[in-house]
Amino acid sequence: MPGITLWLCAGAFLWGSALCDIKCPDGTPCADLSTCCQTAQGYGCCPYPKAVCCADHSHCCPSGYSCNLAAQTCVKQSQPWISIPMAKKVTAEAPSSPALSLIPSEEVKNNDNNNNYVPDQIKSTVVHCDNYYVCPDGTTCCRHPAGAWFCCIYSPGRCCLDGYHCCPYGYDCDFTYTHCIRGGLRYPFYYKPALSSVPASQLSRKQNRGR
Repeated sequence: MPGITLWLCAGAFLWGSALCDIKCPDGTPCADLSTCCQTAQGYGCCPYPKAVCCADHSHCCPSGYSCNLAAQTCVKQSQPWISIPMAKKVTAEAPSSPALSLIPSEEVKNNDNNNNYVPDQIKSTVVHCDNYYVCPDGTTCCRHPAGAWFCCIYSPGRCCLDGYHCCPYGYDCDFTYTHCIRGGLRYPFYYKPALSSVPASQLSRKQNRGR
């Protein structure tokens, strides 16, 4: 099923670079250089540009690959012995959401005995990078050399040395940070505006209960 990409440039700047949104047919945006794919609930965002949307309405593959739903892999056309893991589509966000799908901060309640108390509902849906930053469940925390945390879309994932990119477990990062390598074969990164990860959310503190 071909992906649908309708481009809508938004004059937004993040980390010093201009970003554009892809507008899906139902009006919800996906990140630049991703692909809108239809899901059972509407549209989702595939992290590959010009992607192949799989028939199960849940997965997608890079351009030049076909979906093998039985094996849950993407098979390179004309080279069927080459396969990579399928990408899970992400639900498209409302137009008011940030272009990079940054995760909003979760507030942590501060009780009298534990300054790092985290509610059970937050614990069950996040991965803790440290006492202050979290990533969504099903991702991997990667630390940037400057100290910031980013959320790798793979779980488990292998963090590249640049702190922005990552590969599935069992793959190595190439030195150009454009491909994952396994057994001498090169596979394209998921592309999320020059990133295969997103910034981790900081757990902000709530006022003490006595106030």
